[in-house]
Amino acid sequence: MNIRLHLGIFIAQSMNNWTDRVSEDMVRSHAGIRVLCGIEHTSATIDHSSISTFRNSLGKHGSEELNRILINYATLKGFTGSEICSSDTTVQEAPIAHPTEVGHLKNIGEKLLGLGTKIRVGLKKSLTKIYSKAIDFFTQIRLFHRGKTEKAVEEKKTLSERMHREITKMHKAVTQAIFKRKDKAQKEYAEQLDLYSTILKQTKQWIKTGFHPKEKLISLWNLTARAITRNKVAHATEFGARWIITRLKNGYIIGKPCKKIGADADTQILEEVLENFLEFSGGEIPEMVVYDRGGDGPANHELLAKTGVKHNCIFRKGIEKMDVGPRIFQKAKSERALSEASIATIKNSKYGFNKPRARSAVGCAIKGHMAILGANLSKLAVDINAARIAGIKIK
Repeated sequence: MNIRLHLGIFIAQSMNNWTDRVSEDMVRSHAGIRVLCGIEHTSATIDHSSISTFRNSLGKHGSEELNRILINYATLKGFTGSEICSSDTTVQEAPIAHPTEVGHLKNIGEKLLGLGTKIRVGLKKSLTKIYSKAIDFFTQIRLFHRGKTEKAVEEKKTLSERMHREITKMHKAVTQAIFKRKDKAQKEYAEQLDLYSTILKQTKQWIKTGFHPKEKLISLWNLTARAITRNKVAHATEFGARWIITRLKNGYIIGKPCKKIGADADTQILEEVLENFLEFSGGEIPEMVVYDRGGDGPANHELLAKTGVKHNCIFRKGIEKMDVGPRIFQKAKSERALSEASIATIKNSKYGFNKPRARSAVGCAIKGHMAILGANLSKLAVDINAARIAGIKIK
């Protein structure tokens, strides 16, 4: 394997959010990309499937490690450092349709129909009949009962119950058929059927009570995606995974998905923020930690004091002010605004952080790390160019 070639196109994708097929064309015809990949004097090229295979082999940990190498280099050259840790959380929106209960039921029905066909030919006919009834209810809900009037809501609830009943019948029939077989089909499909069972139970709870269960699954394939309440005007709820994004000195970025899946209070996040920062900085304690007022709480203030952080710049709730001087306070305000700008940068379509082209939770995480890497590479290129204009030699 030509590592230089694969890493070159990985870097180019990080900075441009190209698809694998576009990347394949760029390697073949773009002079700059061929230089980046080290194949400018050869006839070498690459296939889009090889690009995908390499990215998946690198994985989320390999993608994160590349960003760590870049941050270490930037630190060594004086472009960034460990003095500032300015963090916030954001949501990487998952590339899924807006999750609805009847939509889940329809998708589960399709999957069960496919499973039934694989297991036993004779089962397909009975499943098709049940599924047809379920789809009739689905069509009535979507086409003839729109709106939020009391009557419409009640009718949708009744139809949802009927649809749920039919899909449950399908699930039971497929489960029984699988467990009658004495081959690897039981083990092969047991996890899939358990997932459908869980979603059916969650849907039943919502139909009965009108309330969603905690940590509700919202996708049949992205099992780490959750509905995360943001309390923002444009996006009251976002569907995806929560990330911690930290802005370092001079605008470089580190980031990682939160260990806890789903929503959580910002007061519970700071320990993980510091853990991520120390991992990247090689254990160096930041002089200043900046966080929004959502992180204001006794446990976090005690944690910063215990860690040895010089300037505790967690914004306070209410009228209380930080116990820092006016210069540090102004610096904290500036870093807080710039942290928001850093999040906006990686969420730009150029980098592909939001709703990435991926069909797995791991794939989404890889794309998230690639977006951060791409933003940092762009920043590093600007800094190197500025240094050279100033007459500073960069090796």
